[in-house]
Amino acid sequence: MGQCYSVGLKIKVKHNSEEKAAEALRLHMLQDDKTEYNFEEFADFGVGTEKLDDLIRNCLAGWKSSPYCMEEVSGWKKYHNDFDASYGWDTVMKEMFETLTQFLEDQSKIDIYSDGYSIHGHVENGKCNWIYN
Repeated sequence: MGQCYSVGLKIKVKHNSEEKAAEALRLHMLQDDKTEYNFEEFADFGVGTEKLDDLIRNCLAGWKSSPYCMEEVSGWKKYHNDFDASYGWDTVMKEMFETLTQFLEDQSKIDIYSDGYSIHGHVENGKCNWIYN
């Protein structure tokens, strides 16, 4: 049994920082011994561990069977997914956003909705701020 999540992520990576952001997130994921990221299963459908978009897709549980989508408009990338995952997957998404914060422009944000609560993070003055509802 798991938990239902709906997540929206809107980010703009600072100029020339995408590779550094990907490296920081990859390192975080590889060192996280509490979470099974299923790298091999994601690789089976073309999602690797080198590109930032792929790493984000993994953290947002973007399986083939989920309605995962990503679009880019004026330098801003918007990601969305609705999925079922283990209880506590919100922590994975929060840690992803916190890891990326130093590489993100202000106004980048994440909105996580789950069974009975929501978590909203945004970057302001280079810092990550959280609101819990």
